[in-house]
Amino acid sequence: MLQCDREDGIGADGVLFLTIDSTTSPARITMDLRQPDGSIGSMCGNAARCVGKWASDFLNLKEIIIETPAGAFPSKVFGEDIQIKLSSPSFEPADVPILSDSPFIDQDILGLSVTAVNAGGVTHSVAFVDDINDPTLINKAIDIRHSDMFPEGTNVTFAQEIQTGFKQRTFERGVENVTLACGTGACAIVSILYHSKQITCDQPICVTQEGGEDLFVTIQKTGSTLLRGPATHEFSGEFSPL
Repeated sequence: MLQCDREDGIGADGVLFLTIDSTTSPARITMDLRQPDGSIGSMCGNAARCVGKWASDFLNLKEIIIETPAGAFPSKVFGEDIQIKLSSPSFEPADVPILSDSPFIDQDILGLSVTAVNAGGVTHSVAFVDDINDPTLINKAIDIRHSDMFPEGTNVTFAQEIQTGFKQRTFERGVENVTLACGTGACAIVSILYHSKQITCDQPICVTQEGGEDLFVTIQKTGSTLLRGPATHEFSGEFSPL
């Protein structure tokens, strides 16, 4: 994980270990995500897109299935973009999970209107704000992330409406900091928009990430979520385990 440091290393938010099963059709890749705090991530939307890109190049395939602790997710290549088909979002307290008797939607936490949702197998607490760069939001994110209401912790995602769609900033558990992008966070934002009937099914929504990248999220009529965006090769290397 030392080489993941963005100042002294190649820069990353975690390490992926992949196992290939090319005997099936489509081929299946098992994704094991290790986060900076040593925990295992059940799912990561952007990591899954990276896996889709790597596997498509390595196996010369356009479609694969990505196996994660949160479920199996189809991946498909569209030019420079990788699309991941995620499961339907859930606001049910047991699925989030959150200690609440009913879905936690637009509830006040620290002066923020927060909605809790499981998006793509990942817990998110989402607040729509006027300015995602408001410096007071980080301390609030830390408090929400460690709130006793969330027995497994939570990612905290802020969304700001802009002309092209929404800007996003996510404080990620496991990383314990704001990350440059969060695919499931983008899905969480769009899931709430759909749940509140602000958008319709099959309507792609642009969500601009902290690092400047645009992701596109679509809620299908079936309820499934499509996460689409570019993935590029940045670095190659080898190491010998000690």
